[in-house]
Amino acid sequence: MNSFFKTADTLKQGARALPQKYYTDNSILKKEMAKIFSSNWLCCGRGDDILNPGQYKLINILNESIIILRDDNYKLSAFYNVCRHRGTRICTKEWGEFSKSIQCPYHGWTYDLQGKLSGTPNMNAVENFNKDDYPLHLVKLIEWEGFIFINLSNKPREFHLEYEPINKCFTEWGMADLKTIDTKIYHANCNWKLIVQNYSECYHCPLIHPSLSTNTSIIG
Repeated sequence: MNSFFKTADTLKQGARALPQKYYTDNSILKKEMAKIFSSNWLCCGRGDDILNPGQYKLINILNESIIILRDDNYKLSAFYNVCRHRGTRICTKEWGEFSKSIQCPYHGWTYDLQGKLSGTPNMNAVENFNKDDYPLHLVKLIEWEGFIFINLSNKPREFHLEYEPINKCFTEWGMADLKTIDTKIYHANCNWKLIVQNYSECYHCPLIHPSLSTNTSIIG
């Protein structure tokens, strides 16, 4: 059972923020990208954001661009947004809908909604060329409680092992049946840790979020 504490009770004597280098040193950021964002399961929105076959959205993680789409069997999949021919970006719009296929705008290589290469203009004369050898590169994806998670690692840890501590915490909430009513996007020009730290404390709430100050307790 969770314990609840007032904000003042959660403050630790002598607590300080991380040294400056953890917010400005590019070598540290690269390590964080490799150890955290490139190897862990990342939440990328709700499944009901992409309801119909062919609908997709793009997720950008540092230098990687990922297409998350629903195929003609209503299954969600994720692929690197890179054509197998010359590495061209296939999609540039953040949201969209494919008809029945995915086509690279550069040389016209075409893939079905499962990522399999189906059309290759002027490649028939290329010796030993096999379209089956060039599907879009797949990204690991799982749906959990209505949320979409992806993992960029070639050998990701099993999702249900990674999230075992909270697997059953929200069962009574029926989160899988919730529907997205509104979406807000914030563009923050700062180190990612500043956003996490800001979200994790409510010292600023009385001035910035006065309506939240009526509830002065947080989960400890």
